[in-house]
Amino acid sequence: MIYISSILGGMDERLRPIERLQRSYEFRKVFDRGTCFRTPCLRVHFQRSDRELSRLGLVVSRRVGKATRRVRVKRMLRDIFRRHKDRLPQVMDVVLIPRGPPRPHHEYLVAYLRFLEKIGSNGVP
Repeated sequence: MIYISSILGGMDERLRPIERLQRSYEFRKVFDRGTCFRTPCLRVHFQRSDRELSRLGLVVSRRVGKATRRVRVKRMLRDIFRRHKDRLPQVMDVVLIPRGPPRPHHEYLVAYLRFLEKIGSNGVP
């Protein structure tokens, strides 16, 4: 299968299974050893990684809403990470946790871009 981005030389915006945190010990490692960045609608835990690709983990609690709302929020957050993963200053594991009720896509996007600006200007601890 040939993807348009590979033909045009653009960035690959897919989110492969190897780009996801899947095991509880992987999440625990980021929570215990990583750094946290907070905004009113999103909490971001992150940690440097020695892997080849950055990975995403999502934690969406039942407080966000019923299953359909949680799935929609997860889909939005995966999309935001997928489209902006090339802007991370280095390879890292990132865990996104939405706060409060579901928000529109642009609010999550602004929060994530603010996170990228913060780690880009200060460097990653």
